[in-house]
Amino acid sequence: MFVDQTSLLLALGFAAFALATTLFVTWLSARSERFILLWATGAGVMVFGFAGFSIYAVTSIYILLWISNMLLTGSFVIFYGAACLFTEKHLPQGRVTALGGLVATAITVPFIVGFDALGAMTGNIANALVLATTAKKFWDGREEAPLWVGGIVGLYSLTALSFIPCAVMIFIKGPLVLSAPPSGWAEDLNSIIGLIGLTGIGALSLALNQARVSRTHQQAANTDALTGLLNRRAIFERFDRSGLDTGTATIIFDLDHFKSINDRHGHAAGDEALKRFANVLRQHGPANAAIARLGGEEFILVAPQTDAQRAFALAEAIRASFALELVQGPAGAFHGTVSAGLAMGMGTTDSFEAALRRADDALYAAKHGGRNRVVTHEESLEQASGNVRKPSA
Repeated sequence: MFVDQTSLLLALGFAAFALATTLFVTWLSARSERFILLWATGAGVMVFGFAGFSIYAVTSIYILLWISNMLLTGSFVIFYGAACLFTEKHLPQGRVTALGGLVATAITVPFIVGFDALGAMTGNIANALVLATTAKKFWDGREEAPLWVGGIVGLYSLTALSFIPCAVMIFIKGPLVLSAPPSGWAEDLNSIIGLIGLTGIGALSLALNQARVSRTHQQAANTDALTGLLNRRAIFERFDRSGLDTGTATIIFDLDHFKSINDRHGHAAGDEALKRFANVLRQHGPANAAIARLGGEEFILVAPQTDAQRAFALAEAIRASFALELVQGPAGAFHGTVSAGLAMGMGTTDSFEAALRRADDALYAAKHGGRNRVVTHEESLEQASGNVRKPSA
């Protein structure tokens, strides 16, 4: 033996308690992250499992070995549930319950018939499989925070592997009945790796939570609360430092007579009209487009890799689609319309602010020309010079 097994088990119990406490306190500061609470619950169950193993190591009480195995494996099943909640954003209760029932049956049956060695061996194998499955589940969600999630996956995988020698040594010593509490180099190695794993997972879980909180705050700072689109700050941060090439279209939309909508139907109906238009933008906007609400009833769509003809067709499709939307207000249902101004990029020396001004000039021409239409910057220049007759209102 490397060190005293009972001391290692007690150390694991204290580590699990520290992990449970840390995760619970962390959850209190970010209660929307339910996977942390589930993680803390699993660590709390683990504390009792290690306490049971510690007592069994010095008393050899038969039922304690079964209870401790059940608690330890149960805590790992809860960890799996937390991993599902982290990656899938919801808890698949049926899947987690089925997994828990399967491993509980596999561990319990050998103990019922008196084969405690087989039960302990099955428990170690179950622990390895559940931990490996948990590592795989976290790996599926690694894109959110590759560094921290990668570390957690590594620690879960290492801990899973450490249970295999324990199962093998129990099988070698006696595959059915234990003559003494399991102890030896395999159990010591498992305990040491488990201690490292618990400590590391605790530290990385805090980093992972902090990364998610920071990302949430950043997303909130860059998102319009009403429509869920980017806000003015976000769109300027994305394009303000780079020139707009000739294949990038900037389209500004402005809902027509929006003040009248608010005055006649109320602000709730006005908000609904804004949200409807935001949905139309999402439905028609190209996958690589950036869509934002500039403020009030004004929106912008920036579409890279788009020529002037396709950009005009896109703006027209959005205008026509929104005109079909029927919004219910206190004074009855109504249709809204939108005007749009389109400007194409002019190369790497062209700034986003300059493109925005050109699109805004085109929008002004659309409003002045009767609304519910799309006008390009070139058309607005022709209208300003008097070469094109302005549409009647």
